[in-house]
Order: sequence, then structure tokens, then C-alpha cells
Amino acid sequence: MDLAFLRPLYESDTPVASVHLDTSRDTTDADKKIELRWRHLREKLASLGTDEATLDVLEEAIGEGESRAYGDHGQALYASEGRLLGAHTLAEPPRQDRATFLPVPDTLPLAIDRGRRLPYVLVALDRVNAKVYAYAGHPTRTPVLESSNKGEDLQNLDGASRIYPGQRGDAGKRRADTHIGQETWRENTAQVAELVREAVRTVDAAVIIAGGDDEAIAYLRENLGPRSLTIPIKVVAGGRGGIDAEERLRESAEETLRELIRERQIEALSDYQRKLAHDQAVEGTTPVLPMLSEGRVDTLLIGAERDGEPELWGSFTSPTLVDTSPKAMDDPNAAFKAPASALMLRSAVLSDASFSEMVDHGTPTNETGATLRFPK
Repeated sequence: MDLAFLRPLYESDTPVASVHLDTSRDTTDADKKIELRWRHLREKLASLGTDEATLDVLEEAIGEGESRAYGDHGQALYASEGRLLGAHTLAEPPRQDRATFLPVPDTLPLAIDRGRRLPYVLVALDRVNAKVYAYAGHPTRTPVLESSNKGEDLQNLDGASRIYPGQRGDAGKRRADTHIGQETWRENTAQVAELVREAVRTVDAAVIIAGGDDEAIAYLRENLGPRSLTIPIKVVAGGRGGIDAEERLRESAEETLRELIRERQIEALSDYQRKLAHDQAVEGTTPVLPMLSEGRVDTLLIGAERDGEPELWGSFTSPTLVDTSPKAMDDPNAAFKAPASALMLRSAVLSDASFSEMVDHGTPTNETGATLRFPK
């Protein structure tokens, strides 16, 4: 995963307040619950020395931006000296509300959440009509793009043109009508294919998920073609035909996305393990630190489990440096301590490394590793 979206959070050279808050709106008293959760975190931040201007700007951002109006989700907010550095909607509410006031932003929960999402295009179609939705790799209130297509409709041609055993007489005409119908459906899906291409470009989609009429989907594949579109097309249950069909489509799409994320995690872990065997990766926090400090990390892998997370040393003047001792810093007087993940992610972001969640057969871990840009 590209970490460039985190760069704005490191623009401040003063302490940063980081908030990870459950902002789910799944009950009628959700707003009151959010207010109480935030009040508790605000008191904690104040006790840590956060200034009132920063607390106020965080409070203004609670529930704003792209935070959804309903359902389970959360927010990750970052502010310093009365300035909001970033506000992000979390696809899943944090396991526990959390607030820190540190020399660096606490970005692991946001990186983990973003890594569990993919930008995708959702298509519901039959042989005449279609709807196309484009979703970004982070939660938004509405699709980034929504379009529809109404194609040519040959009434009753599908039912009238099927040839059954024992039919005689006008079979030739029926075959001709079938050919006309198929060509019409191909033309309809050609129009849909153009909408799909635009949707894919808009969000840089990683997958197309389609549901509806099987023959229409086959024509859509044909019109998209492997040469013009290299991302996979996943066919799922549901599609057009009423609210129930659309709901099934969205549920099936969510399950497909979860499966794709698991596949990507397994691929990242396999790549890491393969490179470990060839001195192209390192395992464990201590071996990773000099690789980060030297800008040699290609992909940083950190588990989402944070219980017992150690603190490390970082530098105000050289943000890529991170170590277990202040003596390794360029200026010991400019050294400070912070949670390991916060410092390692800062170093990774500012050295243009990528990120992947470390998992063990789909289960979050507390392990750390890194693949390298060149062998040790």
C-alpha cells in the first residue's frame, strides 16, 4: 500500500494530537454516544498537555467530512497548534477509542484500516439496463461516481426466439431474431463497458464486481477485453430486479472484497517469507530499524495487535532515524520517545516505503518485518 496519503500528517514540527474514535450511527442515540466518547478523549488529551485550540478544531471535525450518516465506522483525526492536519473515515470502528499527544502522529490504526479496503467498481446489469458505481479505497457517503445506461429493448424477443426440441416451421426466422437480439445486447453492453472504463479510471479500481444477467455479463467481459482492462472481473449474486437483488449484490460485493484483501495479505506474506530466505528481508523490530534509518525498506510490515507495544527513539531533525537508544540519533538532545509503530511508519512514509499489515492466517499479530530495496 502506498503511504503517500499520510504525508500531510508530518508537516507539523510540533506535537500532534491523534484521535481514533468510534463514530458509528447505528442507534437513535448515536450522537449522544459519540459526544460522550469524545468528551472522555478530550479530557485525556487535555491532561496530556494539548492546547485548547487543537482540542476545539478536533471537536469541530467529529462527524464531519466523509463520515457516513449511518452504520458502523470510525474517524481518525490529527491536529496540531489549532490546525487540522487530517480527517479520515475508518471503514471499521476502532476496537478501542484512543487519543495520544506525541511528537509524531499515531498512524497505525489508519494505515491498517486503509489497507483493508480496495477501490472498486460495482455493476448491476441485465441485457437492457445497467447501473455502474465507483467506490474509492476509503469510505465515502456516496459513490465517487454513479452512472446508468438504458439500452435498446426488443420486447419479448428473448422468450420468442428460443428454439426448443421438436419446434418446426419458422425456425430459420427465429434463429435470425435470436441473432438480432444477441447483437443488440452486445451493443448495449458495449455502452456499459465505456461507463465501466470511466469508473475504473476515476478511482483507479483494483477490481470490477458485477451481478445480474449471466449472458449480459459475458457480453460485458467481451466488450471490456483483456487488452484494454487488466484488472479482474468478479461475478457475484444479486444485481438488477428490485431492492432485494441490489442488497444481495452489495452483500456479495463486500464478501468478495474481503476475500481479495485476504488474498493480498497472503501474497504479501508469501513475498516477505520468500525474500527472508534470500537475505532480501529482515524479521523483527530491532533488525528493521537500521534498514528504515538508511532508507532501504521497500515494504514495511506491522501487525495490528498493539498490546505491549514498545517505545523507540526518534529525532526531530532527522525524521527517518529510529532506534532503541537515543545514542543512535544524529543529535541526542533532539531525541524523543514514542510508540514503535508511530516512529517506524513516519520513517517509512518519509523514505517512500510501502506498507502491508502483518497477519498470520488472517489473524492480526504484533510482529514486524520488512522487505528490502536491495539485499543485505
